[in-house]
Amino acid sequence: MKILANTKIYKNYQTAIPKEFRQQFNIDEDTIIEWGIDDDGRPQINFRKKVTLDDVIGIIEDGEEVSSVELKRRLYE
Repeated sequence: MKILANTKIYKNYQTAIPKEFRQQFNIDEDTIIEWGIDDDGRPQINFRKKVTLDDVIGIIEDGEEVSSVELKRRLYE
């Protein structure tokens, strides 16, 4: 394993993500860090972006046209 940086654990178990990782993995305020343990018992981390509503709008289409008025009417039935 090649060590790129070291960090310190602060009060309340807080730490900083090293600059090298932030740059290489495009880490910003919208990044979620997933912590895990592999099959050999070693720690694993994964970085992913937070999914926003804009990311999922329009992904699923059922081919049916629906108006907002009709959706509201169905809601109160």
